[in-house]
Amino acid sequence: MKDYYDILGVTPDSDDEQIRKQYRKLAMQCHPDRNPDDARAEENFKEIAEAYGVLTDPLKRSQYDTARATGGTYQENGYQEGFSYSQEDILKDLFRDPRFQMMFQGLLREFQRSGFRSSSRFVRQSFFGGKGLFIGGLFLFGSILGPQLLRSAGKGTGSKKSLLKDVGNMFGSLLGTSKQQTDPVEQPREPSPDDLTYLMKLTPAELQQGKTVQVVTQGPDGQEMLKVRIPPNSRAGSKLRLRGKGKVTKEGRGNLYLQLDQI
Repeated sequence: MKDYYDILGVTPDSDDEQIRKQYRKLAMQCHPDRNPDDARAEENFKEIAEAYGVLTDPLKRSQYDTARATGGTYQENGYQEGFSYSQEDILKDLFRDPRFQMMFQGLLREFQRSGFRSSSRFVRQSFFGGKGLFIGGLFLFGSILGPQLLRSAGKGTGSKKSLLKDVGNMFGSLLGTSKQQTDPVEQPREPSPDDLTYLMKLTPAELQQGKTVQVVTQGPDGQEMLKVRIPPNSRAGSKLRLRGKGKVTKEGRGNLYLQLDQI
């Protein structure tokens, strides 16, 4: 039987607010783009949402606690004795919950600020195997907001008109992604208006040991997925430059900066 408390790193005494904070933290740490070399990254990402969906639903949590206390086991149909919800059932109910929708919108913004995938296609694929939209508002929000956080360094988020243009360009190229290996260069110079900046949050251990992540940017031929190695002994507050991976303009292409921060 899955131990949802252990999966989220909380206890049976944890309240909804503590569970919510822990889920947000783990969702950032378990995003597949943050862990491209982990074969279980996608399953972990889904599993923490499953645990959150059970522990923040009073009825499911009560049934789960009872099954857990009595040593519930899996039956042939995949359900647990006393707890007859599949992972798909739990996730569908979770994404229909307005409270979770509001919180998840904030998570999408954090994913985007880090350059991680956050489109409706990514959400459908990650949680529901690419099945059709059934929640509408949440997925639409994820679709149209995505590219907002590919922001110009020193320019804020830009105008609504230019934002919508960028959104249309990126959404139209979601199926044409490419992946490149990129080694960033620490660069102290001031970014230009053609540069883009992502906020990359890392744990102290990741800053010390280094970390491989994937980030998404918009290239001249559509969306690009870049595999980036954060070097060991990096410092919070520093910026790493990916030369020629920023905004595409008539004059050429700016740089992409990863601004490192500590979780």
